[in-house]
Amino acid sequence: MKKLYMIGIDAVPLWILEQLRKEKGLGIFDKMLKDGTIVDMESTLPPMTGPAWPTIYTGLKPGEHGVPDFFTMSRDYTPDLAFYDSYSVPPFWKKLAEDGKKCLLITPATDITLPDYANVDMITGFPLPAKSNTKELRSLMKKYKFKGEPDIEADIKSGKMSIDEAVREFIRSIRARVSIAKEMMAQKDYDFIYVCFTETDRIQHFIMGEKNMKEHILPIYAELASFVDDIAKSAEKEGSLMIVVSDHGMQPIKGKFLINSWMVNNGYARFKESFANSMKGSGKEGSISYSVREKLLKTKLRKVYDKMPHQVKRATFKMMGSAFSGSASGEYVRMHLFDLDMGVTKAFAAIANEPVSTIWINDERFSSPTVSKKDKDKLKSELISGLKKVKTPEGEQLIVDVIDGDSYYGKTKKFMAPDLFIEARKGYTIDLFYYSTSTNFMRPEGAKSGDHLRSGIFGYYPKTFKIDTKGMNVADVMPTVLRYFNSG
Repeated sequence: MKKLYMIGIDAVPLWILEQLRKEKGLGIFDKMLKDGTIVDMESTLPPMTGPAWPTIYTGLKPGEHGVPDFFTMSRDYTPDLAFYDSYSVPPFWKKLAEDGKKCLLITPATDITLPDYANVDMITGFPLPAKSNTKELRSLMKKYKFKGEPDIEADIKSGKMSIDEAVREFIRSIRARVSIAKEMMAQKDYDFIYVCFTETDRIQHFIMGEKNMKEHILPIYAELASFVDDIAKSAEKEGSLMIVVSDHGMQPIKGKFLINSWMVNNGYARFKESFANSMKGSGKEGSISYSVREKLLKTKLRKVYDKMPHQVKRATFKMMGSAFSGSASGEYVRMHLFDLDMGVTKAFAAIANEPVSTIWINDERFSSPTVSKKDKDKLKSELISGLKKVKTPEGEQLIVDVIDGDSYYGKTKKFMAPDLFIEARKGYTIDLFYYSTSTNFMRPEGAKSGDHLRSGIFGYYPKTFKIDTKGMNVADVMPTVLRYFNSG
């Protein structure tokens, strides 16, 4: 059996490859579009890194592998971090390794645990700092000064790092992994090689909707294209197969729909009295309180909060809501779940802050329920009807799809499922954190210049191999790989 090379590139849509295919240095994508195969590949709901890559690795839906997002909802309204546990839900390369296939894994996105089985050389992936399980890999990581993909988004948002500097930092990270992969492939004869990059996702959030998007994105795509081209040549020479996959896509964003603002303005959610009162004026005390709170929530201290044990986090969540209840004056105000009075709130949106958002009905699953079991379906229908009537500033229907959460997740017991997914039309994203009394829309800030699409890509080269790509879904990657190796 020949080798299989798999290259993962986060947040690459088919439309961007088609648009960039003629650009200098991106010839391999043009060649693949003409002489290979690249198709749209349906992602998870929501379409994002957290649930989509584990689905690629396991062939399981999020309700089965247990990762619905980077966060899960808890009974006391406190979001908790969610990580893919590759020990309890093994990726397909465990099966390959058990069948005697030698595997090289360089930063598989979301797989943050080292294998407890043989035949796998690995550097763990985003979002945690990288770890490795072999002396050779540790030596190469030191040689190329690679500690994991740069965690620099906060510095970009704060202005400490320019987009140009971020692009250079991401390119250094890509080059380090490419060098490590090439040296390891020269040292050992692997059957399966997987190298994954998430830099595309993270930079495109800042530049996808900007006029100078190409000048910032081209250097990163050219760096990746060079590696893809090298691998394609090796695969063709050996009679092996190369596949390129992306977990979801990306699109330019021109506007944000403020879902929780809509919830409050339509009576489904209500602010705590202290928060509501603070918005009536522009008092100095309230503004200072608001500024302190937002500084805490926007800096690295947020990471400390995310990693707290749940009991400590719950106490901190309540403290934040009582100690920092003030807001700032102006058309738009930042809000958080702890600003809502859950004792009278019927429904709210949380966690999925992107074009596919999630809505929870405040029923008996929560600590302060306001909606009975018999009234839940009626409220759900009312929400769907109301949201489908929302028009964009251009007069078009905003919500293009509504999906039932229990139906999608198969009534999973692994986490609390949202009641509804709502998907905004192309060019819009859904925001959880801003409130306005005068409008439910706003222009995107810099970090939301681009946002996700429900379809990424699946590509393979050369096309002498025959893979059925019709209706390709992220859950189809794992069985495709196992069929290639005849592993059941």
